[in-house]
Order: sequence, then structure tokens, then C-alpha cells
Amino acid sequence: MTALVADIGGTKIAAAFVPDNERKLKQRVQAGSISLDANALFERILALFFQIMEAEKLKPEEISFIGLGIPGKVDSVNGLAVYQNNLPWRNFPLREKLKIFFPYAEIVMDNDVYMAAYGEWTEWKMAKETFAYVTISTGISSCLLSEGKFLRGAGIAGEIGLTLLENGDELISLENLASGTAIGVKANKMFNPGFTVAEVMDLYHREDLQASEMIHRAARCIARGLHQLFTIVDPHLVVVGGGVIINQPEFLDLIKQELKNIVQNPLQEGIEKRVHLSKLKADAGLFGCLYRTSVKRMGNSPL
Repeated sequence: MTALVADIGGTKIAAAFVPDNERKLKQRVQAGSISLDANALFERILALFFQIMEAEKLKPEEISFIGLGIPGKVDSVNGLAVYQNNLPWRNFPLREKLKIFFPYAEIVMDNDVYMAAYGEWTEWKMAKETFAYVTISTGISSCLLSEGKFLRGAGIAGEIGLTLLENGDELISLENLASGTAIGVKANKMFNPGFTVAEVMDLYHREDLQASEMIHRAARCIARGLHQLFTIVDPHLVVVGGGVIINQPEFLDLIKQELKNIVQNPLQEGIEKRVHLSKLKADAGLFGCLYRTSVKRMGNSPL
């Protein structure tokens, strides 16, 4: 299996090469994403792939598999990038366009969080258990697997970012209360324009009262979302990743403490111990693509 993999996001695109019969990434490259031009975005992905092949002295016909993680709604059967909130693709025929350049490659594509979840699930070796992956980054999203199969429901199973929480007299989604974007918006109003989550965390560590309240409130909100996940699905393991957590792992400790604090039923005591930091961190999506292409090659699909 000679494969190319790519994790396509609204901010950046990461890509890598997978050597034949190996389970590792080589020639990892990265570039900024493109939000306005659908074809220009495709061409940037293509440029990264050809940059990798040039470094490895490979020809397109030597690529046997391509794995892609794409945000938003993806039609993995027909190879379409259906709708991406932060990208310009609308029913974009991604597989068809790639086939022009890679005629012998089998192309596996799915939502980026599903790819990252599959990568983490593989690393944690959760073959028979129920597993949840939660990403806290620009937004908040999640994915569930049970005995190696995705639990998709009608399409958005496990999406705790859509959980509605009381905010005064309003109901606001968890994503709009506690994501990296939400924290950034509040910080820009409270402190200075352009203030980042990392800067808020720095103020938190310096015991700034406003930053402390902001971070603790976000942690409480996320803990409530995780509590709902445990109540409905009761996963054996929840792995948390995404830029906000990976770059500020101490934030996860706060979330786990808040989760412990809100548990009321003795049956749920200790659920915070089932919440762990991502092993693959920023490369979870790429490894997920790698593992999915390997599984596809063996004819055992997790869909």
C-alpha cells in the first residue's frame, strides 16, 4: 500500500506519504487553506501531494491509496465534499477530480473528526468497547465508535457541540459557549482585539480574576456536554483532542475536575477517570486516514 493522506481544514492542510506496507507518516507537509475558491483549494491539495511525490521520487500511477479527512458533510460513497462551513466546496466532486491525476488510487474520504476518531481508536486498541473522540478547537465536535463501527445515527450522532445550555434567559450551544472561537470572542471584548486562548490561559495561570472566570466557565460547560455523553452512551473511554486542548493540556484537567464535581448519581462516580488526552495530537486526522486506507485494503470497513 503506497498511500497519500491529507487532513483538510479551514485554517490549514496537512499531508503526508505512507510507504508500502508501513504504518508511519513520511514527508509531512503543511500549507494554509483557501476559503473562497473551490478549485484553488483543490489545486493546493494537489500541490502538496506532488511536493511529497517529488521528494519520494514517485509517479502518480504508483499511488495505490489516498485518504482524506474533510470538515463538514461528506458523501464518502460518491466521493463528494457536500458542504463545508469554512471551505468553498459545495457538492465538490473531489474523488472524480483526484482520479484524473491518480487513476490507480483507491480514494477513501470521510469527515475529518471521524478520521481523527478512527486514528485515536486504533491507537487505544478499543476493539470491543464503546469509544468517544471529542475535539475542542475552532468548534466542538465528537464521534462515537462501538466495537469498531461508527455510530452515525441519522448523521450527527454524538455531536455534543450542539448541546444547548442555559445562558441566563437564553439557550446557547456548547460550541458557542466554550469552543476556541467562543473563548476568543469573549477575550477580545474583555481584554484586547486579537487575544488568543493561549493568552487567556497565561492570564489564568497568573491568577487574573476575569481570565479565571472565563476558563472555569468554559470548563464547566464542556463538562456538562461530556456528562450528557456519559449519560446517554456511557463510553468506556473518551479521548479529547483539538487545538485548544493539545496546546493547553492543563485545560483538560480543569474539565475533568468540573465533570467530577457535577456527578450526582453514584453509578457515575469516577467517570472523569475515563477521559484522556489524545495520543496522536495534531496528527490524529492523518493517522486516521492512514489506518482507514489500511482497513479498506483488507476489505474491513468501519462505516
